[in-house]
Amino acid sequence: MSIFEELEALYLEINENYARREFDARARLDSDEEIKLARKRELNDHAYFLFMFTRLEDHIREQSSKLISDKQSNMLDWKDRRPWDILPKEKQSDNITFLNRVALLVDKGSHHYQKIKGYYELRNKLGHGGNFSSPVLIQNVVSDFDSFQNLLNS
Repeated sequence: MSIFEELEALYLEINENYARREFDARARLDSDEEIKLARKRELNDHAYFLFMFTRLEDHIREQSSKLISDKQSNMLDWKDRRPWDILPKEKQSDNITFLNRVALLVDKGSHHYQKIKGYYELRNKLGHGGNFSSPVLIQNVVSDFDSFQNLLNS
């Protein structure tokens, strides 16, 4: 089971509880409680999306650092190695932007890159106080993030 699937199970447990309570409030015609619970579900979506993104981001940092280190260590000809030598191999280095790390691992013209970029933009929007402009299905996020992780591992 991937970290994304583990987090999805936790997310679903919380979301189903809120959904059940929201449904009960609707049945009781308690619109104030229904609105509060809908907001809790929205914040739960935000929190789990952001947490899942941190796991994807960490995986991308790790894989890109491995690639850089491998290229720096295994390319004997300086002419081939020189673009790699200027890149920091440390996983925690902020000298390479997230999307540049993605571009080291995934073709920038691919739909995978575009999807990761879209999720990154959403992550930035949420992380800086924004809101989802449209609902995000955590099940889709899990599927996509698992797919990205498998792609990056190959």
